[in-house]
Amino acid sequence: MNENNENIGFIGLGKMGLPMAMNLLNSGYRVYGSDVNPASASELQKAGGNTGHFSNWVPAVQTIILMLPSSTIVNHVIEEILATYETMHSNQTERLTIIDMSSSYPHDTKTNGEKLKLRKIDFMDAPVSGGIQKARSASLTIIAGGEEEVFKKCKRLLHSLGKQVFHIGPLGSGHLLKALNNYLSATHLLSACEAVQLMERYGVQPEKGIEVFNHSTGRSGSTEYKFPSFILNKRFDSGFSLELMKKDVEMAKHLFEDYGAETVLPRVVHQRFEEASQALESFADHTEIYRYVTSYLLKRGNSREENEEMVPSPTDIRSGL
Repeated sequence: MNENNENIGFIGLGKMGLPMAMNLLNSGYRVYGSDVNPASASELQKAGGNTGHFSNWVPAVQTIILMLPSSTIVNHVIEEILATYETMHSNQTERLTIIDMSSSYPHDTKTNGEKLKLRKIDFMDAPVSGGIQKARSASLTIIAGGEEEVFKKCKRLLHSLGKQVFHIGPLGSGHLLKALNNYLSATHLLSACEAVQLMERYGVQPEKGIEVFNHSTGRSGSTEYKFPSFILNKRFDSGFSLELMKKDVEMAKHLFEDYGAETVLPRVVHQRFEEASQALESFADHTEIYRYVTSYLLKRGNSREENEEMVPSPTDIRSGL
């Protein structure tokens, strides 16, 4: 249990945020939660947390965790926190710390850090990897960026949420590595989907091929976990959406472009995920990229050039399975 009885604010009680906030409660922290979805806030309240709009509880907490869908929303929330903080900071006895555990754009993270530093608010980025199951079991990988002293202050809190906690560099570097990690994950998944489709057309059972990959150098998180858990059984229910994966790949693409990197692979991977998001349902799981690959790869009766340009409709995809 937490001996200091710290009060922790948690903004963003979605699929990842809610189980993370629950784990903080289980570790003995007093948790104040806020979310646009009343049902999520109600779940936290039933477990013993405090809820309400964050402007009402900012004065009561020492640390605020953000777990939000995009940099744009993070930026907006930080502006609201600053507006609230301006009205009460003279009565604040402890220095406030904000931890952005969302998948935010590194440049925005640095900009937010500069704003917060002027108000004497500590800031750290600490995005996570591992998905919903690891969020529930408090075994996430946490990738932190920011000042060493801020990291040390928050380290025990982060260990209540994750099994592996890394401090990798200055502010924004955690978000950089998260974007690159998800870009690699998306690339592995896309290439594995195409490889499995090819070997199945050749007459090899996908389960056998995946087993071989997993005992060879072609293995990845996609072949070891996503294929057996979500794809081969056609469940497609990892809990991480195609839209969010597309967003992260697009962020990585922009990061390469910002640094003038001479590479085409991020653009190609993003293009495929963009096409899939147009072809599949808006709520599609990211593992459903396999269904999209099914619809275009080695389609009989089309030239290679035609295949490259073809973007199938959701009806085409459903009818092909």
